[in-house]
Amino acid sequence: MNTPFALKVFAGVASVVYIAAFINGYTPFRWYPLLGESSLGDLPRSAGPAMGWYAWVVLCAVAGAIAGAIALFIPKGLTERIGPTLGWVMPALVILYTLYYEWHWFV
Repeated sequence: MNTPFALKVFAGVASVVYIAAFINGYTPFRWYPLLGESSLGDLPRSAGPAMGWYAWVVLCAVAGAIAGAIALFIPKGLTERIGPTLGWVMPALVILYTLYYEWHWFV
């Protein structure tokens, strides 16, 4: 078992899934804070604004956990060839892409 490698896989997969769900607006459920409840579908406008952030966090946590669990079974000799820095390339690329995508807020 190679726990540090699994954590890097978790971080990479979770960050990619989070930004993909955010950009595509994919929210399998929504939280309505005015009502204090969640819903699988859209509620009427009288329910107040819906929050999709909780769905994105759940999606990225589940996808990252599954990928990290699978990564635990990769032999340690194979994961050592990847190197310590390469494991953080994906989250760094996601951060750069997020800055590019949200740049209109800063200009």
